[in-house]
Amino acid sequence: MEYIINGANRLYGEIAVYGAKNCALPLLGASVLTDEDVVIHNCPYIVDVANMIDLLKAMGKNITWQGDTVVVSGKLNTVKAPEKYATLLRGSALILGGVVAKYNEIELPLPGGCAIGARPIDIHLAGLQALGVDVQCRDSSVICRGKPCGARYHMRFASVGATENLLCASVLARGETILSNAATEPEVVALEEMLVAMGADIEGVGGVDITVRGTDKLHGAEFTVIPDRIVVATYLSAAVAATGRVTVTNCRPEHLRSFINKLETRFAVKEYFDAITLTADSQPSDYGRIITAPYPFFPTDMQSLTMSLAAFSNGGKTIICENLFENRLQSNAAELNKMGANIIVKDNKAIIYGSNLRGITVQARDLRGGAGLVIAGLNARGQTVVRGVEHINRGYCNLAESLAELGADITENT
Repeated sequence: MEYIINGANRLYGEIAVYGAKNCALPLLGASVLTDEDVVIHNCPYIVDVANMIDLLKAMGKNITWQGDTVVVSGKLNTVKAPEKYATLLRGSALILGGVVAKYNEIELPLPGGCAIGARPIDIHLAGLQALGVDVQCRDSSVICRGKPCGARYHMRFASVGATENLLCASVLARGETILSNAATEPEVVALEEMLVAMGADIEGVGGVDITVRGTDKLHGAEFTVIPDRIVVATYLSAAVAATGRVTVTNCRPEHLRSFINKLETRFAVKEYFDAITLTADSQPSDYGRIITAPYPFFPTDMQSLTMSLAAFSNGGKTIICENLFENRLQSNAAELNKMGANIIVKDNKAIIYGSNLRGITVQARDLRGGAGLVIAGLNARGQTVVRGVEHINRGYCNLAESLAELGADITENT
């Protein structure tokens, strides 16, 4: 699959954002904590979510998906996650904590996802061990056994996935669990709020120190997935690339503050309660220095977008330091350089000198990097072909169609 993009079309209009992939996946993972109905609204119809639902179905959950509402109910009939589904997405790891908490055992093949670095789950597993769970790694799978018990655990890094797994493991644990240096991303807060709605006893929601008092049982709940802040950033980046005026609705501007801060000093940006309007008449000289770090600092998932923006900036120098995933800089820099970009990568740092991009065939090697190449194609002279669209479809609903509605000349070729 590929996108064919004829660049230089200005974008104008209004576009709504759907639910966040990185919120929907942990909410679905947490649904294993109860046999009762868990109703999840605003669930995005994307490949990763579909794969997560197939995984839960294969393990015994009853699931209906109508419109953007997913209803999950029933018990698991196996604690062994089928390799066929588990290896398709990184998010499969998000069932670890919930399954071991409720069923006291799980066997999970090592999860898949994007090839953007090592992405180990050692913090997840160390946290489960701190809760008294026996963890064994065999070949390409991990086996966890035992009832989680309350404990204190300090995460050496504020891992989003580990925080989500350990929250799910703690809510049915015996006794009190204190997690310190927890991730505070909006998607983590959403999970904490859903767990509370299910009857969990959590103190410190949204903070870096969380206290969880284990309960015997959780009940069903109804919850709405938060808007996808990465998709918001993508649409805003498209407006920059095409020097247009775009309003993004159904979003929460406060969730992407660090990204907006980079834009509002260079473009006309207006924020509303649930919308953002960006007007771009020309390209800035540069985007300064960007350092990726856990929330609320600059997100690694927006780094690829910003690299593309910097690549076609007006002759200045931008520096990006990637502190989370070691391969994210190299793969996209190489593809952008094919388009005429001037990007030098050394270790975890990229130095980008603004250039004029030209259309050419490039390869998306991961989800966010693929979106970055689309943004570059919207700006480039001539025709850009972005191959590997299957990566992009893991996190975006009809990206080509959405951009075309704003005026982009983009089509998907299967």
